[in-house]
Amino acid sequence: MSLSYLIKETYRTLTRNINQFLLSSAVISICLLILGIFIVITVNVIKLTKSMTNQTEIYVFLTDEITNDPSPLLQRIATIAGIATVKFISKSEALQELQADLENDSLLVNVLGEDPIPASLRITLDPEYATPRDLTLIEEKLLRLPGITEVWSGKELLKQLSQVARTLFLLDIVILAIVTVSVIFIAFQTVENSIIRRSQEIEIMELVGASRFAIQFPFVLQGALQGLGGSLIALLLIFAIYRLIVTVLPAPYCPALLILLAMLIIGIILGIGGSFLALNRLPSSLSEKPQIRNR
Repeated sequence: MSLSYLIKETYRTLTRNINQFLLSSAVISICLLILGIFIVITVNVIKLTKSMTNQTEIYVFLTDEITNDPSPLLQRIATIAGIATVKFISKSEALQELQADLENDSLLVNVLGEDPIPASLRITLDPEYATPRDLTLIEEKLLRLPGITEVWSGKELLKQLSQVARTLFLLDIVILAIVTVSVIFIAFQTVENSIIRRSQEIEIMELVGASRFAIQFPFVLQGALQGLGGSLIALLLIFAIYRLIVTVLPAPYCPALLILLAMLIIGIILGIGGSFLALNRLPSSLSEKPQIRNR
């Protein structure tokens, strides 16, 4: 059997069941679309969490007494494990920063009176210590030092983002499992119907000595094309939705290569998997000709 003959047989198989093939590809695309959207959301949350982790700063507010000579305090803080840098911000520097942030509304600061903002320290961390657990430990150590009135690290927000990322990752696994079962079942049903429609031809092919590969190849290729079709439709929809979202939201990250590979690989492999499951019933189908013809 030549390759051109096998491709021709695959084309005949598809055209005889074209409506179900197109419908199945559409359903597969919806399954993959849902999976792709969740992958994009998960990647963006993980990226945001990592960005916040790398930029984590601890704000330490000081009493007026310690601001006269903060050097000993800075030296003690620098010895705490996980501390990368410590910067002293005087009252006047803090006020200038606030006025710069307020821009046109900076005159409102005058209402607060003289030196409304306390002196503070800006502490950066080694990346491996920028976790909610380590932030809590460092906060506790800082609060034990004299001259410190308040510590803020944003660990609550970082903790919430980490929980959201973990939840989305688990959801991705659940959705992947559902998509896997759904796509295999859809491909299985379509290929099985094609086998039933061509049962007489298959029987004749076996009688004239056609190899099992020549009989099965068109159905395996049908499953692969079905998965490929669903993947391409899902990819078009995902990128169209992304283009729509970036017009209203600050450009989210789109892992295009990851989505492209994931959709194509998952769609094609699951389509082939469904075909093989259907082909496992091929011998029994042929041996039950009356039942097949009555369906």
